Amino acid sequence: ITNKHNKALGDAARPGVPFMIGATVAVLLALYAPITQAGWNPARDFGPRLVAAMAGWGEVAIPGPRGGFWIYIVGPCLGAPLGAALAELLLWQRRPANRS
Repeated sequence: ITNKHNKALGDAARPGVPFMIGATVAVLLALYAPITQAGWNPARDFGPRLVAAMAGWGEVAIPGPRGGFWIYIVGPCLGAPLGAALAELLLWQRRPANRS
């Protein structure tokens, strides 16, 4: 939505972009919070795990129930740059201008 090469919204000032981002986050939280406690931010997930591990909680803290540590730490750290690179390479390729 925010990429300057995205022409889906036209050349308007894009007043709906903040609403769309907020609506996306709200819907995803409503869907995934009961399953994951909405721990999408690796920093907010890792800090409490680290403190719990140092307090003696052992494997309950790291790797956590059902191995959740890797999902919340490695997933976003690898997925965000990979997704951005794929978007730049596949979606926003510069096409040569039409010359007649």
